[in-house]
Amino acid sequence: MSGVSIVIVNYKNQDLILGCVRSIVEKELNLDFEIIVVDNNSEDESESKLKVIYPDLKWIQMGYNSGFGRANNVGISAASGEYLLLLNSDILVTEENTIAQCLDFLKTLPDSDQTILGTRLVNEDGSYQETLRLTFPGLRREIRANAFYILIVERLFKRKSDLKAKEAQKAAHYTSGEVTWINGAFLLMKYSEMIRRELFFDTDFFLYGEDTEWCWRAAKSGMKFYHWHEKELVHFGSASSDGRKQKVQQVMASDWLYLRKTRGFWYTLLTLIVIFENQVLDGFLHFLARIRGKELSDYAILQKTHRKWIFEILRKYSFQILFKRKHSDERSFVINCYD
Repeated sequence: MSGVSIVIVNYKNQDLILGCVRSIVEKELNLDFEIIVVDNNSEDESESKLKVIYPDLKWIQMGYNSGFGRANNVGISAASGEYLLLLNSDILVTEENTIAQCLDFLKTLPDSDQTILGTRLVNEDGSYQETLRLTFPGLRREIRANAFYILIVERLFKRKSDLKAKEAQKAAHYTSGEVTWINGAFLLMKYSEMIRRELFFDTDFFLYGEDTEWCWRAAKSGMKFYHWHEKELVHFGSASSDGRKQKVQQVMASDWLYLRKTRGFWYTLLTLIVIFENQVLDGFLHFLARIRGKELSDYAILQKTHRKWIFEILRKYSFQILFKRKHSDERSFVINCYD
């Protein structure tokens, strides 16, 4: 075993994955790598076109839309490299030897075998993109979204802690060091250590949330996360998710499933109650605003639409998330808003 196995999941992203693989082949001149593409039944010409760019490509056809985590698991099992890189299909390498230098840097870190490395991801225009996290998401986020909290704690008492947290989050993007977790668009690690700890993705997730839950388990197993800001990659983001409503609902449902798996029943139940109360309170405040003849802003109108979507997903999935022990079988998912 030598080099890096680069696992990329593809779903109807022909142009993006062609650009991704081409950028690796053209820019990574000093890297010993193999590329494994796991396709979720895209039904296009991706395979043939990719093999023109990279003849040694390993192509695995799932035959159906297996979701993100399950497809990654298949690619991980097929890897033969000493190191493993989980890479999104909407990533573009823009500078020579970016991945190679990330690998070299990872090897210099203390406890490098127990470290998962991420690097700076930016939007297409080079602007800031949230790549790493300093905390795992939980109930605190929903409390801070409460209208009374915003009005009383943030405005009346002029509490600046939330603003400072956002500033610290952004500042960490431009510094190198250990972080709590890193999103799943770029994750570089020692393959044998990942296998030893059985860090495969939870197949109960269809899309979104699986990388958060995976990072939680990785951290619990003793793995560290390190963000190296010296290099950057372009990440287009959300390229495989069509439909705004479906995406919003899938993110919400997957977030709740993540909480149920990592924080337990009561924590998740309390979070769902807070989310429900937040939506009811926001709806009531907007109702009062309309009675007073106040014109709603575009943001308020969008929030109204989101409330409807959130109520729908609460009705559809909250009971299953709280009480059901298994959410998928070999080929299907219960928590799948893209049906």
